Amino acid sequence: MQNQSIVQVPAHLSGPVRFQFSHQTNYQYSGLVSFGTHRLVLRPRESHFERLESIRVTTTPPSHLHWYQDIYGNIIASAKFSETAAQLVIRSEFTITKTALPDWVAEDGGPITDEYPAYYAGIEEAASHLYRLSVYPPEVEAIREWIRSLGILPPVGQRAPIFSALAKKIHEQISYLRREEPGVRSPSKTLALASGSCRDVAVLMMEASRCIGYAARFVSGYFESANSKVGIGSTHAWTEVYLPDRGWVGYDPSIGEPVGIGHVAVAVSHHPRGVMPITGKFESFGQRALGMTVGIQSSRF
Repeated sequence: MQNQSIVQVPAHLSGPVRFQFSHQTNYQYSGLVSFGTHRLVLRPRESHFERLESIRVTTTPPSHLHWYQDIYGNIIASAKFSETAAQLVIRSEFTITKTALPDWVAEDGGPITDEYPAYYAGIEEAASHLYRLSVYPPEVEAIREWIRSLGILPPVGQRAPIFSALAKKIHEQISYLRREEPGVRSPSKTLALASGSCRDVAVLMMEASRCIGYAARFVSGYFESANSKVGIGSTHAWTEVYLPDRGWVGYDPSIGEPVGIGHVAVAVSHHPRGVMPITGKFESFGQRALGMTVGIQSSRF
């Protein structure tokens, strides 16, 4: 693996933007295998700022797709196969229209600030509980000490641009490393190595936010970048923090900035394992898996 950088394509927005993404995953095997049910997390989420216009998901060999909504509100496809094959191809193509996210600016013209510490009133206190629990309990104190050492937290009862600063600090301290192997590193390992994938730094920011009392969740999706525009993009991950006065707000520590027009969220979860794009099993019949390739391409029009 080699260190790389993520280059964000400038938005140049004057109105809504339509994106088209294609995402193809190829699995190769040494001979014929059969496939169990696969869980496909490929359909973008929709909101006031995103409208999905069309989506087409195909598989080779063919499968029957059953769509459903999971506990987090993500739209999932369950793919059931009846044929054997030496190759599995899963392809998703969609068109989505996006409008600019809110331009949060304080009354004095500066960046919006965050209340410290967080206060979740009434029903939000209970609803946010899962998103405030650490995925790595043994590392809580070390991560809390690290975030306090950054000098971005204001005195109790005051406000500061905490999470914009946190995303920027992670981007400055952690070198981007594209990793194809599954799974994520723990926050402590990412800090110790001073390098990590988008998944690794998203988990670091999520856990750091939780360590100081904020609800945070892991987001998986797509990101319009220089790579995606030439067909060599990859899936992307970032963090959303729940701020009582603004709701879920996205930050991308891979680029050190809040999420922008080029981020397309597909799934959210309190744990990174809940948003893997493709999961499933195969019956080998003595054959072996030879590898996997992924290609993601984007365009706007």
